[in-house]
Amino acid sequence: MKTIKVVTLAILVSAVTFVACQKDEDTVTPETQVAEAVKPAQAISYEKARVLQKEYIETRANVLNKALQSRGVIQGEDVRDYYYDLEVLEQYIAYFKAEAKKKGYDNLGLRIHLGAYPNQEHYNEPGNSTIFIMPTHKLEDKNKRLLLNSDVLNAEGIDALNLATGGRPPVDLE
Repeated sequence: MKTIKVVTLAILVSAVTFVACQKDEDTVTPETQVAEAVKPAQAISYEKARVLQKEYIETRANVLNKALQSRGVIQGEDVRDYYYDLEVLEQYIAYFKAEAKKKGYDNLGLRIHLGAYPNQEHYNEPGNSTIFIMPTHKLEDKNKRLLLNSDVLNAEGIDALNLATGGRPPVDLE
């Protein structure tokens, strides 16, 4: 009788352990993460994006193109749209988070800068505009700095991201 109780108890403990260790069927997968994602407050409609692009072209791009062409910096239109593969951005964000953790940076962010390649052969797109993404971190104590927005600092010691594919010719939203 004692042996039956021990065997029954062993089987019961094994069964509970087996069930507890089974993979949960409701595991979050990349597909369910996408379905459950919340749209950021900063997201804008396609129509608003078109308005912003049109305003940029009319008030800046045309003036910039004429100035760059007259100086012989570029021929045709300058780049005004950029493309990063989503996997590259995800890889960069993972790299940034890992490096920031090592350096003790908190309150992380990304700042997008405008740049231009020098008109020299060894640059990717000589004379054309580019963007690069700088990793940032935000100070907790805003009283440490005096200038507006100065509490968001570049994350020193962590590489920026460049070499997006520039739209040649530029891509207009239609």
